[in-house]
Amino acid sequence: MTISVNGSKKKQVKKTFEELLNDLTGSNSEKVRYNAARILGEMGDSKAVEPLIDVLKHDKNGSVRLYAARALGELGDCKATTHLIESLREDRNVDVRVRAARALGRLGGAIVVEPLVEALNDENPQVCITATDALIEIGDVATDALIESLDHEKVNVRCDATRALGEIGNKKAVDKVINMLYDEWVNVRIYAVTSLGKLNDPKAVPALIDVMKNRNENELVRAGAAAALGVLRDTRALMPLRELIMEAEELGELEDTALKSFKKIMAANWQSIPGAAPVKKPATTTL
Repeated sequence: MTISVNGSKKKQVKKTFEELLNDLTGSNSEKVRYNAARILGEMGDSKAVEPLIDVLKHDKNGSVRLYAARALGELGDCKATTHLIESLREDRNVDVRVRAARALGRLGGAIVVEPLVEALNDENPQVCITATDALIEIGDVATDALIESLDHEKVNVRCDATRALGEIGNKKAVDKVINMLYDEWVNVRIYAVTSLGKLNDPKAVPALIDVMKNRNENELVRAGAAAALGVLRDTRALMPLRELIMEAEELGELEDTALKSFKKIMAANWQSIPGAAPVKKPATTTL
């Protein structure tokens, strides 16, 4: 198999798989090596896995290791998993750790959950965000470890774990996410109200109502709680939403969100709410 490598707009060099492997492992040019790694990942040939692992572990250039990690994620061979975990934990280059986290998310499996959860505590925020997204991509198998992370001492870990649990959507997380409504940090509470809407469990309705009604709570958290109630479509929220709207002298963001949620709940439940059924217009007759 050959593939075109753009040297310039005027010239295209076609290289075989073997030539690209030679570039990857033997070239003195970092640009040639990382381009070879990139293209080998795109080619999809599993024979490139072992050479790419070797480059990931031993190449001195961060850009080359970065593209090796990306290529290993694209190739999807589980033989690379332990080596990507090692890079995520130990590589000094932030971009390599980011790419390793992303690749692990694509490879999946229970073995990658613990190192990705550890990476939520990375010193670099981009690694934390990428690890969170990788855990979301992995899905249910990450739920238990993320629930445990809700008790972490660092606020960014609690934020990322709360967000991830909402995106994954496993209802076993509901009780713990409800507890996060009372976290001392407002960012955690914002993620908690959003995630409770996504988890879509009516068990959260009373706690969300309490948060929305709490005048001492941050306005963004209260508005998020109101929005989550609209997602849940539970009629228990109708009266508290109406009261919040009616008590306001003017409609701000909170009251506007409450009004939208009120309308959503009414629209979803009008058949079971007395007096909410739409009035039919009398039929007109033509002479």
